[in-house]
Amino acid sequence: MTGIVRVIASIALLVQTASSFSLPDLVAAGSHLSHVAPHVVAKTTNHFDLLQSYKQVLSSHPLPTKMMTGATLAVCGDSIAQSKDEKAAYDKRRAASFAAFDMAYRAVQHFSFPLIVAACHGQFLGSLPIIGINFDPSQLGAMEQTLASQLGIVPFFYYPVFFSLTGAIQGLSVSGSITRAQENFLPLMKRNLMFWIPVQFVQFGYIQEDLQIPFLSICGLAWTFILSVAAGSAKSYTPEKEMEKNIINASSKDEIYQKDGEDKSTSSVPALAQR
Repeated sequence: MTGIVRVIASIALLVQTASSFSLPDLVAAGSHLSHVAPHVVAKTTNHFDLLQSYKQVLSSHPLPTKMMTGATLAVCGDSIAQSKDEKAAYDKRRAASFAAFDMAYRAVQHFSFPLIVAACHGQFLGSLPIIGINFDPSQLGAMEQTLASQLGIVPFFYYPVFFSLTGAIQGLSVSGSITRAQENFLPLMKRNLMFWIPVQFVQFGYIQEDLQIPFLSICGLAWTFILSVAAGSAKSYTPEKEMEKNIINASSKDEIYQKDGEDKSTSSVPALAQR
């Protein structure tokens, strides 16, 4: 817990240093780009219009837009992960499981983030002597909100739903889903904290509220790739694979027992000779 707080504190110092650049300085630096080619300006304008259109849809239909954004980028991340194995065919059920899970999780974020922000605004970390002195309340609030998400929602909702939902859609049994979760939870949780603590600190501290979940969805493109590579496929946990594992384990035990018996029989020969 202390190590995680230190990581967030270090990120806050870095962002605080970067934020010392004033807006006029940035505008002055941008003024040197006034002689840009017209076709580049046109492309930039089109991209800006596209962003404005997206923000309008997000404002009028926030929940469906967030869910569809997350699902689309999740499928893209899983597709990139699946493309690493050139011999295997594209697994549509695996992609559908990632889309369904991401839609469900974006809905949870949509309703839970306002509650987290309302409950965590720096009062807990602010009471600590070292951290409370060096950071302003907004940064302390972002730290607390990040910890609430990563140490509350992620281990107790995110991963249980991920393993159960993706396993069910990919045709995994309950025992197979439990085995898959037991083998992958701790490694994924470690990667999760390393990846998402910096991202969520920026999200809570510096991204406007209506764009926070789309921002997480974009960052989630990279995370879905990591998640899909590490634990995306449930094929190795199907009943057939579990039966193969049991057969292999049983044959390995038989070989060990047989070898032990041979060792005991050979070791008894000198004893009989001595008699």
